[in-house]
Amino acid sequence: MVSPEAQVVRSLKHHLLAHGLRASRILHLLVDADPSYVHSPFAHELEPMTRLTLEGARPDILCSVAQPEGVLVAGIEVKASVKDWVKGMGQAHRYRSGVHHAYLALPSPASDLHRSALTMARDNGVGILALDDKRWVEVAPPADPTPLPRIVSQASALLEGVPAARSLQLNHPLNYLAAAFLADREGASRPLMESLAAHWKDLSSDSSRRFAATGANMLGLLDLDWQPTVEGRTVADLLAALQFNPDTRYDKRKRLLEVHAAFAAVARFVLLRQPAVRLIHRTLQERGGSLMLPELAVAAGQEDLALATALFLADPSGELKQGLRGPDINPSTVFKLKQNLWHAGLLDTKAHGTAGKQARDYRPEEDRWTLPPRTPRTTS
Repeated sequence: MVSPEAQVVRSLKHHLLAHGLRASRILHLLVDADPSYVHSPFAHELEPMTRLTLEGARPDILCSVAQPEGVLVAGIEVKASVKDWVKGMGQAHRYRSGVHHAYLALPSPASDLHRSALTMARDNGVGILALDDKRWVEVAPPADPTPLPRIVSQASALLEGVPAARSLQLNHPLNYLAAAFLADREGASRPLMESLAAHWKDLSSDSSRRFAATGANMLGLLDLDWQPTVEGRTVADLLAALQFNPDTRYDKRKRLLEVHAAFAAVARFVLLRQPAVRLIHRTLQERGGSLMLPELAVAAGQEDLALATALFLADPSGELKQGLRGPDINPSTVFKLKQNLWHAGLLDTKAHGTAGKQARDYRPEEDRWTLPPRTPRTTS
């Protein structure tokens, strides 16, 4: 005998994959491996199936949804009859703590739902999907998750992005890569400061070597004890495969992309993981690929005001607005960060000639930030 609930699950799955949920597309969808589903005549249509256990609760459908605030997970309890709504409501409510949105799906028109079902759904934060004229519709919205993923993402981006944006004190990415490389290769035998002093002669003072280690930490290559992270060890392995030698005096007066394109690629990999760098790249990409600094700062602020403020303003309590003057600008961004991006090949324009001088001498209205041209890839 065909399980009526399996038929409802099949109908809802087809609808979700075709039409999405909450006007957003479904990225991935799983069906619970209930025996009645596994042994139904259309089990192949329900694949992939697995035991969906969330702290003892078992939603019939689990799916990820690409919504504007981020990828959210929805769990759906399916019932074969509207008469089972009370039981289904209780089950859906149980796994609310394991998903962003919990739903109860009932194969009946919205007009058949008892008013108390809608009231209980609102009180319990559970959404209701009903089958109206062979089409599934949301008749009661689920409660928003706490905390809201979009706001958590903003907070995470600030925590990850602001320190690196305001703290890079060296203007060449090889300094940070070398710190990660030596921490990985010599970390067990001697302290990082000693390794840098012995092998990386480009940094001649204790303060500059400390800047290299601190910057590598900000970039996620070293932990707080200046030991290599998983990413740092990976970067060290990449550099070793590219025959990087910390005892070699690489010509830093020239662009790293031109001196050693492979090292520049590793630097791009590291830098593009930084939210501030992604913000700069995304803002330029969406606005023609080239902007003067004041225009870039204001445009970036329209996408992420808090991060852009910390990135571009010397006084992070200030206001991003057109007409920014030299003293308004964070000097680390327009000189040190920009030089790192230029060396790595993420920008086609180097630091402006006035950027490394006194703040009152810097002319942001002349400082152009330009993405490199896209070169077509050739195939053999």
